[in-house]
Amino acid sequence: MLRKLRTYRQHPCRPVLPALAVVLACLSGSLLLPADSLAETPRTLEDVERQILDTSARLKALDDEIASSRVLKEQLRQALETAQSRVGEREERLRQLDRDIARFNQKLDSLESTIADARSGVEAREQALARALRNAQAIGQQTTLKIVLQNDDPALADRLAVYTEHVLKAQNAAITAQSAILARFRDAQKSALKDRNWLNYIKKKASQQRENYASTAIAKQQTLGEVEAGLDSKTRTVAELRADQQRLQNLMEELKALQSAQSGYFAAGKGRYPAPVSGVVSAHFGDIKSVGKLRWQGLFIRASQGQRVRAVADGEVVYSDFLQGFGMLVIVDHGDGYTSLYGGNRNVTVPTGQWVDSGATIATVGDSDGQNDSGVYFEIRHNAEAVDPEEWLSPDFQVARRQ
Repeated sequence: MLRKLRTYRQHPCRPVLPALAVVLACLSGSLLLPADSLAETPRTLEDVERQILDTSARLKALDDEIASSRVLKEQLRQALETAQSRVGEREERLRQLDRDIARFNQKLDSLESTIADARSGVEAREQALARALRNAQAIGQQTTLKIVLQNDDPALADRLAVYTEHVLKAQNAAITAQSAILARFRDAQKSALKDRNWLNYIKKKASQQRENYASTAIAKQQTLGEVEAGLDSKTRTVAELRADQQRLQNLMEELKALQSAQSGYFAAGKGRYPAPVSGVVSAHFGDIKSVGKLRWQGLFIRASQGQRVRAVADGEVVYSDFLQGFGMLVIVDHGDGYTSLYGGNRNVTVPTGQWVDSGATIATVGDSDGQNDSGVYFEIRHNAEAVDPEEWLSPDFQVARRQ
């Protein structure tokens, strides 16, 4: 289609033909705009321009939304990193607290063992003191009675009493000291219990903080995922809209080209075009072919091998290759729905897509269509319908043909 537009643009004075509607239908059918952006098929330049403006507005809004989403995405990413970092800090704090609590548990176990030993020591000393008191009392009584009965020295009794008193004082001092040690151990145990309880409280608070940070991280992660999904969707939508906008732009350009390009250039030359090759016409438009009831849709002009075949008018080569039934074939598009066809050539000298001027060499005469004689099969078609080529060629050719 774009190649045809180049052909049309060579002749800017042609009227718009009904084929424009067909072109519009074909082009608009290929558009892939979303349903809400193409509520109706564009039929005119105004429709296309309006839809281009609508699409541009949507693109602007989506670009703004994407920019905002990217800012929000970055904020969420930073918040997520902060929450995850705090979760990690709380987890490390909890591990440290667990180690501290374990040390206090060991300390308390050791204190409990020490207190138990100290308590046993105090009890043992108390029992020893009690035994000592009983023994001293018994010994004192026996010694005094013995001294009285045996008339022994009273000083011995005094010495024994003093000795017993020293022993009892020593035992009592030991019990007091042991009790003081036990009291200190109990104070240490109480302090350790208090510290451990504080650590357990701190651990509980740290666990709550970790759970809060973890919940925040999960929520941020979920929100971030939603933002990323929305961003991906908007990005895809923008890509689709940009592609649709480009297709609309192309359509508008083609519509403008069609409206300004068609003006009857080829039709204006009817009856004055030169023959594509010098030769003798052996088959005319409408003649019955030798096989079946088919009729010729063009002319067969007999000519010698290798003779140059020329384009009858300006146009673009839209086909240049072998085609079954036509041999080496060249088709030139002249715009306004008119094409000329040159078949049976020995070879072609122009590629598809090339612009050729009237009289330019496009091939050489051959017999590649299976004819018994070498020559050129020549057709002119309008909107794919074959017309009589002789009505389009110059009178000189027609006179020569009738002779």
